[in-house]
Amino acid sequence: MSKQEKKLHREASILEHVDDMVSVVDSQYIYRAASLGYAQFFGLATEEIVGKPVWEIHGKTVFEDCIKAGLDKTLAGEKARLQFWRPNHRGEMRCIDSKHDLYRGELTQGIGVAVVGRDITDTVLAQEALKKEQDLLNTIINAVSDFIFIKDSQGVYQRCNKSFERFLDMPAAEIIGKTDHQLMSPASAEYILNKDQAVKQSLQGIRNDEWVTYKDGRRRLLDMYKLPILADADKDPGLLGIGRNVTYEREAEDNLLLSTLVFDATPDPCLILTTEGKIISANAAAQLQFTELNNTPCQLHLSDLLQFTAEPLQSLEQLEYKQGNWCGELTDLHGHLHFATISHLQARDGKGDKYVLFIRDEATQQQISETLKLQAYQDSLTGLPNRRMLFSRLNSAIARAERQQHLLAVLYIDLNKFKPINDELGHFAGDEVLVTIAQRLEGCFRATDTLARLGGDEFVALLDINEPNQASQVAEKVCNCLNQPLGIKGLEQRSVSASIGIALFPENAGSAEELLHKADQAMYQAKRSAGQNYRFYAESGADSPRDTD
Repeated sequence: MSKQEKKLHREASILEHVDDMVSVVDSQYIYRAASLGYAQFFGLATEEIVGKPVWEIHGKTVFEDCIKAGLDKTLAGEKARLQFWRPNHRGEMRCIDSKHDLYRGELTQGIGVAVVGRDITDTVLAQEALKKEQDLLNTIINAVSDFIFIKDSQGVYQRCNKSFERFLDMPAAEIIGKTDHQLMSPASAEYILNKDQAVKQSLQGIRNDEWVTYKDGRRRLLDMYKLPILADADKDPGLLGIGRNVTYEREAEDNLLLSTLVFDATPDPCLILTTEGKIISANAAAQLQFTELNNTPCQLHLSDLLQFTAEPLQSLEQLEYKQGNWCGELTDLHGHLHFATISHLQARDGKGDKYVLFIRDEATQQQISETLKLQAYQDSLTGLPNRRMLFSRLNSAIARAERQQHLLAVLYIDLNKFKPINDELGHFAGDEVLVTIAQRLEGCFRATDTLARLGGDEFVALLDINEPNQASQVAEKVCNCLNQPLGIKGLEQRSVSASIGIALFPENAGSAEELLHKADQAMYQAKRSAGQNYRFYAESGADSPRDTD
């Protein structure tokens, strides 16, 4: 055997031991060598492939449609790569990834093509399955009404769903790659950054209500749940956010609460009835007048309290309503006449209509009115004005301050060290402490000032001032007063302190709600500042909701 023959034999025999799909084809498309893996794919022996044209192994259609162009391209001096499906010797369709390189060796006379193929069927099928799973996941995420987003460790948005796009009113392309500082007001972006950091540091999911203001001026309340994404233990975690815009929902709740307050505060006895006359609800004035309502009002019928002077009715629909109202006289169980108005409230679906009955009784009207007035505007525990009275006086004070060109100060007072007392000794002891604190606070203010209790351990004071320094003097007076021992049995040496936020009109806000909001923020900053009991809003440098004590 000549040297050349030995070399040819050596190259061919090496391929016979290679498991990958390797072959050499000459310029006439004739196989000059084939690897073990290549032969096994087709279920042939190597000698059954070598010397045969490519189309005989693959079939003329596959050769003409898929293979020939790649071989010609390589023979012309260019590298080629192609993927195609074809059956193996068992008839299973397999995806082949084929790479062609120009061959200049002893196996061919002149140039040829070295073909290296790989069966990538499992990879392709896995990728297709993964794509289907990703498409399904994207469909589900985009169908969710809550908005969803992902940020990396630097706070840059990486992904978001359609709900988040609609909420921001911009496409994902304008959101991805940006931070909150680029999408929101500086104060809101800084606040959200702090909330994100709390989630990352705790490595736990945290749910918060978050007020944010976007660069176009829109202010929204978000119900947010955030989770850390731990991609690498050595790196800062990313963040998954799931939230919803609850601005209008909370407004609706507030409106419903307001409607309930109006219903309860109405000085006239008022009943809400079904079409059949069953009592659904009764306000405080009705419960004062009809003692039968104090036990089980929802099990009573209108006829258990009052009777129509005409024949008894089977249904309130039988009354003659003018513009949705009926007016007439009703008789109580003692024979007393009452002038009444019944208003028909139609349900949207035409079912479940309601009727609201108002009773006018001049003999008891004044007494009921005075009782309800106290309940509506006074804190039941301390006797101080409540939130409703505070806002009424604050709105009046703002109008007066605008006319007279003078200043107002709102002091938001939040007690420190109160919760441990409440937890250790119970709510009765806590109530006694609050009453004592309220009495001490009253001594810190003038008769012309307003001191109100918002609820819990939060108080608010409204002051007419000539300069901001007067507000700080009062704040210091309050802090010194509260630092004294309580002197209550069991709490003789215990004391509470206060964190106070101060907001000024007109410097910080122009409305009652905003003024109280700014004072609240300043109080939150004071609570976080070691050694500082009070703080003006101008010093707080943040516009974010405060955490609870």
